[in-house]
Amino acid sequence: MSFNMKKIVAGVAVVATLAGVSTVVTTQTASAARITSQTTGYIKDGSKYNGGYRWYDHGKLYTGFRFYMGTYYWFINGVRQNQGWRTAWGMTYFTDNTGRALQGTYKVGSTVYDFGNNGTFFVRGVVKDAYVNVPGVGWRWVQNGKMFTGFKFYMGTFYWFQNGIRQDNGWRHAWGMTYYTDNQGRAVQGWRNIGGKNYYFGNNGTFFLRNTQPANPGNGGNNKVQPGENGGFDAGATDNGNNSDKWGNIG
Repeated sequence: MSFNMKKIVAGVAVVATLAGVSTVVTTQTASAARITSQTTGYIKDGSKYNGGYRWYDHGKLYTGFRFYMGTYYWFINGVRQNQGWRTAWGMTYFTDNTGRALQGTYKVGSTVYDFGNNGTFFVRGVVKDAYVNVPGVGWRWVQNGKMFTGFKFYMGTFYWFQNGIRQDNGWRHAWGMTYYTDNQGRAVQGWRNIGGKNYYFGNNGTFFLRNTQPANPGNGGNNKVQPGENGGFDAGATDNGNNSDKWGNIG
């Protein structure tokens, strides 16, 4: 094997080790190195950590962040640290289970945080009030860092969420009123036939089920439906828990 090929194989070993991939390399270049006062970088020194690699800075085991392959890694005494909070440069960061500093929206423990999207990686705080795609979790409505339960107004109507997940096709109860969300999670308005019964939810943007209902235009204008009557509101209707993990065709 040529000298250049040995260097390439050793480089692959370093990348794989930083990424948390177990790699066995038997070339001379990738074997345990002799550490001198000039040694700097992620060096295979035969330690018991991370495949035998540690980060050196001029011969000393390094503590702090190092930028490598598009992100930051955190080291303590040369050893790459994986999942945990880190503080540097007056900012706070979080490294994942492969040692990479996070970016974007992530759930850490039971709280969802915003780590920005501009390559700076520091935490901006919890997600305040938004529908976000949480890696490893999916689309969720998050309020003050927590999965939200209740109604949220968006694009001209209300959507119902439970533990952050949009709920479809079901009765909802809020603010002392009763509502119904359709198969795209929207609170309905006007006349609706639900389970073979007719219901009226108004037409002025308030969406709640009316106790006194007007003539049903779909029945010749002669059918005034009262709660409890045939075709009226079933007082026992409850949230059936049916849900979807996507917006679908919002708006």
